[in-house]
Amino acid sequence: LQVRKQGIGSSDAAAACGLNPHMSMLELWMIKTGRMQNQLDQPTQNSYSPLYWGNQLEPLIANYYQHKTGHKVRKVNAVLQHPDPDKHFMLANLDYSVVGSDEVQILECKTAGEYGAKLWRDGVPLYVLCQVQHQLAVTGKKAAHICVLICGHETRIFKVIRSESVIQHIINAERHFWDCVEKDTPPEADASESAAKALQLLYPEHV
Repeated sequence: LQVRKQGIGSSDAAAACGLNPHMSMLELWMIKTGRMQNQLDQPTQNSYSPLYWGNQLEPLIANYYQHKTGHKVRKVNAVLQHPDPDKHFMLANLDYSVVGSDEVQILECKTAGEYGAKLWRDGVPLYVLCQVQHQLAVTGKKAAHICVLICGHETRIFKVIRSESVIQHIINAERHFWDCVEKDTPPEADASESAAKALQLLYPEHV
């Protein structure tokens, strides 16, 4: 089944680790095994899909980031795969690479509406940290910036530095999840809970 072969993208990482507030590990497993469609891609009634405005605003956020930081960015139009064969299931689709900077190498653009804004009140939400650490794992890069547009008028920039301990937990959780996909066995609820707890302990200030 082609869907299974795709692997775990950076936007799947948090759900594979039991940390995505919008999608459970079981839901992601059902999508990866072709049992259901990704609801986030589906238009809501009388509206566009939640991803629509994110995609429309992304270049504007990237332009703001360049203006604010002086860093140049380049759109990445490729799905990257972890170079290590035993982590082949780890894929990453980056928004932008930061060009010519020693400080950061990746830019992740985010939008947060009225509901999402609450999750950003105390800094970067744990599920987004998981996504970005996954990107750093796949690319081998040292650091990323997250530029978030909140409720259409407030913009904040956060730096995420590569953490080997967090990445190791993510790899372990994703390997277990991908094993479930390949064996066509649903992940157990406690696998999701234990993966989430381990990462919450590493990022206590974000819980």
